[in-house]
Amino acid sequence: MQKVTKVLGLAVAMCGASLLTQSAFAESFNANIFFPDQHPLAKHGYVEWADAVKAATDGRLDANLYTGTVLLPARSGLSGVRDGLAQVGYAAGTYTPAELPISNAIQELGFNYDDPLVMVSAASDFNMNYPAALAQWKSAGVIYGGGYSTPPYNLMCNAPIKSIEDLKGKRVRTSGAALSRWAETIGAVPVNVPSSEMYQGVEKGTLDCAVNVASDLKSRSLWDVAKHTTMAPLGMYWSGPMWAFNPDFWEGLSEDDRRLVLNANAEALGKLYVGYAGAVTTALEEAAEHGVTVYQPDEAFLGNIAAFAEENVSNVYTTVREKYGIGNPEEVLGAFDDTVKKWEALYADVDRSDASAIAAILRANLFDNIDVATYGVN
Repeated sequence: MQKVTKVLGLAVAMCGASLLTQSAFAESFNANIFFPDQHPLAKHGYVEWADAVKAATDGRLDANLYTGTVLLPARSGLSGVRDGLAQVGYAAGTYTPAELPISNAIQELGFNYDDPLVMVSAASDFNMNYPAALAQWKSAGVIYGGGYSTPPYNLMCNAPIKSIEDLKGKRVRTSGAALSRWAETIGAVPVNVPSSEMYQGVEKGTLDCAVNVASDLKSRSLWDVAKHTTMAPLGMYWSGPMWAFNPDFWEGLSEDDRRLVLNANAEALGKLYVGYAGAVTTALEEAAEHGVTVYQPDEAFLGNIAAFAEENVSNVYTTVREKYGIGNPEEVLGAFDDTVKKWEALYADVDRSDASAIAAILRANLFDNIDVATYGVN
């Protein structure tokens, strides 16, 4: 493992006198995400982001970037940042429900929203401003620096799936409790394994289907082992931080550098939305060249998903109260829904192909309002 150089405040001499400055310098820091570097979350959220942070800080913040599971396995993303193995890292909330009850509670609504641009912004806003969410991050031992959202999930399988009946008895990789419940309602067998294990699961036959974004046909080469993709809209995923910061690292940064990092986060989220959508289009366009057949779900399939989403809303308060121990689920989920509506209005007229325009809205309505002198600082 590469040696981590901690951020140090430097004493500098000015006009013959030694003055303490708030400038913070880092020769390097570890940044970790378990997706491969060509995956949209890694490409835009870490590879390009690391370059942007280095450029914005004139080299003061230079990431040792780890993609894939070289530094940390998927289930250790949160603890690895908390414990200082990485100073910045991605974490999927589904792997740590006891530590992230609020994150998993709002993910229970994964079937009930359908706009990834709104959701990446609403998830970021909610987690950076809602008191219970902030308390969660403090308890988990990390600083939340912004979120993410996938496009709608689809089915990538080793056999044709044209109807709900075709899924009965199939072992389906799922992510999040709501998706697992849906799989159970149709007679499928949900298998909760990290997305980094989907390829091997389908290849070895321990999975019949991988549920994830169709861009994974290309970014994770699933088209080598999953020759049948069904474009059933199976919810989106936004649980957890795109960037969790180690508290000592974050506090060691100067206020100016914290601001520059948050600016880079806004830019990265704009690129992520545009890039993720483009990656899905590209993978589907190239799928036939790799022997993949793409199916559209029939009306009964779509009706089943819609009915589950409606029932999910009816039961979600009870689910959140009992599963995550949250005593006021109506307030928490109501606040989240209010945040979603806020961002729906903010993006009503945006050019969704313009990452810079999206980033500008994110900065003006979220990141610029974060007080870098106090946010995440004890």
